[in-house]
Amino acid sequence: MQIIDDQESHEILGNDETVKEHLTNCNNSQTRSLSRKSSLNVSRNSSKENVVQKQHLVTTVFELTGIQEKEGSKEFGTLILLGVMLLLFIISITGFFIMWFTEYYNDTMLSQIILKNDSESTKNWMNPNPKYDTLLKVHIFNYTNIDKYFAGIDDKIKVEDIGPLTYKEHTTKVNVSFNNNYTVTFRDHRTYQFLPEKSNCEEREIFVLPNVPLISASTKIEKINIFKKIMAIKIINAYDEGAFKTLTAHEFLWGYRDRIVSLDIGTGSSHFGLLMNRNGTSVDSLQINTGEDDIRKFSIITQFNGQPLLDFWADQKCNRVDGSDASMFPPHILNTREDLQVFLQVLCRKIPLSFEKEVTILNNIDAFRYRTPLNVFSSPENNPENECYCHNTQVCLPSGVINATKCYNGAPIFPSFPHFFSGDPKIYKDFDGIMPSRELHQTYADIHPRFAFPISGASRIQINIAVHKGSILKNKLDRIKEGTILPLIWIEITSGDFTDEIIENLYISTFGLNAIQYALKYGTLFACIISFALIVGGFYNLTQKRRQHALSKTYLRLAIPNGLNRCKKSRNQTNHFQL
Repeated sequence: MQIIDDQESHEILGNDETVKEHLTNCNNSQTRSLSRKSSLNVSRNSSKENVVQKQHLVTTVFELTGIQEKEGSKEFGTLILLGVMLLLFIISITGFFIMWFTEYYNDTMLSQIILKNDSESTKNWMNPNPKYDTLLKVHIFNYTNIDKYFAGIDDKIKVEDIGPLTYKEHTTKVNVSFNNNYTVTFRDHRTYQFLPEKSNCEEREIFVLPNVPLISASTKIEKINIFKKIMAIKIINAYDEGAFKTLTAHEFLWGYRDRIVSLDIGTGSSHFGLLMNRNGTSVDSLQINTGEDDIRKFSIITQFNGQPLLDFWADQKCNRVDGSDASMFPPHILNTREDLQVFLQVLCRKIPLSFEKEVTILNNIDAFRYRTPLNVFSSPENNPENECYCHNTQVCLPSGVINATKCYNGAPIFPSFPHFFSGDPKIYKDFDGIMPSRELHQTYADIHPRFAFPISGASRIQINIAVHKGSILKNKLDRIKEGTILPLIWIEITSGDFTDEIIENLYISTFGLNAIQYALKYGTLFACIISFALIVGGFYNLTQKRRQHALSKTYLRLAIPNGLNRCKKSRNQTNHFQL
């Protein structure tokens, strides 16, 4: 039998199949030799041990060579898994950066309110669902003792705040035109429905009220030419109307035919009502930014009645109209807590709303509360920002009122907060019944923290008229001083009833979107950590496997030659016994 030499053993190392074959032959040969040596007890034990060693060697070689075949496929699978984890890590780290360091999510949500032509949000803005209608609440000042006051019996004029008369206000947008500069032009169209169940008096209730057309004519008549003035004075005096008259609430608010108004002294109408022009399509047009080019410009007014500036006030600063419509605001301003600028048509000017605090309303819905500052109508001495608002009068007015005569076609209308809240007490020193209250008379708004629309609040303003006696009133208002400001009505615009459906929608727009945002923020963070840990673990596992594979190869190089040498030695011993 041929003996395997050392050179042959090294050649066998290069071929696993050859190794298997030689070791198998060696094992079989040893087994046959052992059967022929059965008579030799000492040699039998030694050969038996050799057989066991050879069997272990064969098993080891087969396992090692099998591992080499499996290691390649396992390593390929590990590399695929690492590739998947790396892709997941890249996606999660990108999402993490977007959610934590950019406004992408918020901007995506805000893009839903942009006023694009024919978009769903625009349709809802133009014709909102009646369930979102606001409430108009009107309080009328009833002059209960005016005859006694003129007779010298009472020292002060007693006024009684009667109301509210509550109306459901539905507002749509008409004459809508989208422009090429990312603006939209429109007019408001309002309709009103009286709600007796929410009112404290009826529309047919009778009040004693200032004769607004007569008092207005006394001011307007001074500005017409001398011939018309003389004729108008004669006609008005012939009517023999008093400075106060009795009217129902409906007449005073929504209009009645008046003889003085019919003279057309700068009015162009034959009817008078304090809220008459508010009912129906507005005479004023607005142009606002749609937010399509920049969400930070959303709802900012760019033109009023086709003009970028007013001509009512002394300088450009006060004539600017770049406030917001009171129904919506630029969302990003809320992040900095800056003042919200609101353009009020009833005042023909902007007023600020200042951040007060974060509040919780309607069963744990978060909102930002804004209020009008107390110095909005202050004199320039107390608020220099109002300097340009008093230059259209002969003297600056006391704090608390503003001269809006130009805004009301020459009528001496002097708006203020209800009950002259935050105003100088000398304005109402001749009146009983004026009781200013912060809770009842200050304007505030609870703003949605993401979409910047008012959830609730109250916009409050009072309409007053200033007395100018002139040729018409000099004999009709003996005890009332020149320039006295007479309160007429004050109005309050609030949100309507909050149905379960409205509250549910508010919850979705608040908690639902916040929950999604937090889930994405912390989900991407968790995915980053997990995928990174898996990548590190995968590389560590791959390194360990490769190290074990290298050790296995080293062991194989050392174990097989030794086994072959022992096999060769055993064969020599067997041949010796055979000889």
